Amino acid sequence: MVENKKIRVLHIITRLDKGGSAENTLFTVAHLGSEKAFLLSGETYDPQGTIRGFIKERGINWVIIPELIREIDVFKDIQAFWKLYRYIKRNKFDIVHTHSSKAGMLGRWAAKLAGVKIIVHTPHGHIFYGYFNWFKTKIFIYLEKITSLITDRIITLTQRGKEEHIKYRIAKPNKFIPIYSGIEIEKFTNFQLNIIKEKERLNISLEAPVIGTVSRLESVKGNRYFIASLPDIVKTFPCLKVIFVGDGSERKKLEEDVKNLGLSENVIFIEECKDIRRIVSTFDILVLSSLNEGMGRCLLEAQILGVPVVATEVGGIPDIVRDGITGILVPPRNPEAMSEAIVKLLKDKFLRKNMSKEGKRWVDKKFSAEAMVEKISDLYQGLIRENNRNVT
Repeated sequence: MVENKKIRVLHIITRLDKGGSAENTLFTVAHLGSEKAFLLSGETYDPQGTIRGFIKERGINWVIIPELIREIDVFKDIQAFWKLYRYIKRNKFDIVHTHSSKAGMLGRWAAKLAGVKIIVHTPHGHIFYGYFNWFKTKIFIYLEKITSLITDRIITLTQRGKEEHIKYRIAKPNKFIPIYSGIEIEKFTNFQLNIIKEKERLNISLEAPVIGTVSRLESVKGNRYFIASLPDIVKTFPCLKVIFVGDGSERKKLEEDVKNLGLSENVIFIEECKDIRRIVSTFDILVLSSLNEGMGRCLLEAQILGVPVVATEVGGIPDIVRDGITGILVPPRNPEAMSEAIVKLLKDKFLRKNMSKEGKRWVDKKFSAEAMVEKISDLYQGLIRENNRNVT
């Protein structure tokens, strides 16, 4: 394990938010050993202090570079790069491990310039489609190809993620290693909730079917297609309640769409939830309508809680949802297929019960966070041995 070898590892991520990439990174850093694993990020929106509390409780070495932001800003990007370089150079890390696109680009080049021998990157998805116009996308693909030349390994969250990177010729196949993004299984299997009281808290009648999503309200998440599917579902289930948990630049537009469709009484928007387990446990179905998705951590969390899912067949989702067994996969940008799948599940309580049981079993077997960290640690050890052989 990493602890025995005294390896100094720096993890770099643009922002620690409520998303899967941040949770994955935090768990990895916390369990690799705080005296050897360091964390660097941009400013983090954390009004409830949950992330800061986690970091403080586990004694994680955390440095913030305010200029490290998601948006492209040439002046701030240059500042962030310079600060990254100086911090890495000063602390002499054995490995620099970057996460997501922006931090991955700046962090890997800063590490290379600072003389770091081993550079690892986890994309947590990709931006090869669904995010930008074709011209911007071409530029980002080209930059990823160039940056892969200074990267020793690229960790994809699923096998499908590896295949898509190879399809776009980001790097040779032997540079990729799929490691599933795990979750803390016991945190969910030991969770108990009085669903009746939780529905009362949310002002939802006990008889009303409940569906919902946990998602950034951004265009790539395809929430407008989810909303477009709702009129057909409400025709069959007039008392339906739909919960959107998350925030983003599309929130006002989505709220307008709901109002224009006459569904304001059916839909609830919740900007933030301290314990996502509480709300997801009230769902009869969790829906994820993404146009591009590295993995979809909320799908794992729903399945381990026994909630069947309806999700789009994009990115790494088919690797973690067993179509027809733990949920139903539908094509992206297809409200008709989505509404049909949701209605089918809402009508069939027996099918939902079977999917609930299979989902718990599936996630418990393959997607533990402990297994994820062990595989990452093994990768580090292998790269250290490989580097030592090359030096001697």
